[in-house]
Amino acid sequence: MIPLFLAPMAEFTTPAMRVLCEACGAARTYTEMVNAEGICRGSSKTLFLLETFPEERHVWAHLYGHDPERLAEAARRVEAMGRFEGIDINAGCPVPRITAQGAGSALLRDLPRFGALMKAVAKAVALPVSVKTRLGPNPHVPTWRETLRMAEDAGVVSVAFHARYTSQGHTGPTDLDTLRKAVAATALPICGNGSVTDRASAEAMAATGVHALLIARAALENPAVFSYGHADPFELTERHLELELRYRSLAAAFSHITPEESTVLTFRRHLFRYFKGLPGANRLRGSLMNLKTLDDIRAALNTLKAAAAAPTSAESAMLTP
Repeated sequence: MIPLFLAPMAEFTTPAMRVLCEACGAARTYTEMVNAEGICRGSSKTLFLLETFPEERHVWAHLYGHDPERLAEAARRVEAMGRFEGIDINAGCPVPRITAQGAGSALLRDLPRFGALMKAVAKAVALPVSVKTRLGPNPHVPTWRETLRMAEDAGVVSVAFHARYTSQGHTGPTDLDTLRKAVAATALPICGNGSVTDRASAEAMAATGVHALLIARAALENPAVFSYGHADPFELTERHLELELRYRSLAAAFSHITPEESTVLTFRRHLFRYFKGLPGANRLRGSLMNLKTLDDIRAALNTLKAAAAAPTSAESAMLTP
């Protein structure tokens, strides 16, 4: 079976999410996107994004920046932490606040800088270095061939292509034909990313010949996607709450809110995804802002359990004498 990796996602791929997904079969995970400049400056909030749990086994640090020397220095500092299997460079994020800095997918419009950046990081560390990028700025300006050439020259060990162009964001069809061409054009391992949500979509992308698949948004709804199963949402929520509280407790020294408050604020984004489509889920989504404490969340879970256990109107009619 082709390896499945948890793709890096800003504000989501915390140690809590990574541990859940690794337990469900993810062969590799990534930190969320971490600013190289913040690492070099020793920012406590930035360094917090590089926290890991002892039980994590296959996590890579996912860094972004636009200056080759600063990104190389950040990579050296990350390597010295001794926590990570490798360093991954972001050259695909289309979010304006990232591209405005000349980072993320903006690098696809400045290929000399992109190549220098990969080379500087690969030379700076003994850890393996990979890059996550896109096929090009838009379908009329494909850059995947240049990306592969520069990656080979730099000593990067693998390239992950989100099989879309920057202009598409996260919507529209993935370009599997071009991904297949990229695989055939290099000896480097190529990973595929984009709209892998289940076994069928995984098999379709795997047919391009990629070495591994990265799964992103589908894992937010169902971490068991890494084993093509489906997690029990109640068990999943309890475990995730426990892990998230543990992670947020690490920020107590510099956070202005308590670990519980931080956990609840963070968890609102997960809760409705885990229960989407189940009885009571729409009501839960409408009341998320009223959840202020862990007890509030657990009370909401009890209400959902009761709704799930209650017979449907059709079942009630059948049971009525």
